[in-house]
Amino acid sequence: MIEYSLLLVCTGNTCRSPMAEGVAKRMLAELKRVPIDQLEAAGVRVRSAGVMSGGGSPASAEAVEAMQQIGIDIADHQSSALTEDLIQDADAVYTMTEGHRQAVLMLSPNASAKTQRLDPEGDIIDPIGAPLEVYRQTAEMIRRALEQRITERYGDAAKR
Repeated sequence: MIEYSLLLVCTGNTCRSPMAEGVAKRMLAELKRVPIDQLEAAGVRVRSAGVMSGGGSPASAEAVEAMQQIGIDIADHQSSALTEDLIQDADAVYTMTEGHRQAVLMLSPNASAKTQRLDPEGDIIDPIGAPLEVYRQTAEMIRRALEQRITERYGDAAKR
């Protein structure tokens, strides 16, 4: 049974949200003390989607490489389109930008209480087309924001 479901949203679901999904899965698996592939069996589901995704696209090569450099494998990621069902199934929806948050609320107006930007300080800018170093910087921004959000949910046990 799923006790907590997290949805991460960006534009195309090929850069930021797949990176965030990978980082969140690792953090939550460490918190639950289970292997990543056992996270759902431990009651936690992490998904990602894109507000403009047609679905079925791989993660960008730079996103895959940036994640590999920190020991997270997103090579098998396939993009998903944001749907009202995904939003409704989530306990928390974290978006990369305010525009993404507005897109979530257009699909599901009753999700406002659980939908927030991942980084409360501002938007996490899309690295698409930028050099690998920008992807690494984006991944670090995502990691810090997720640590804060997961700590909000699970307390200091989430801090690494």
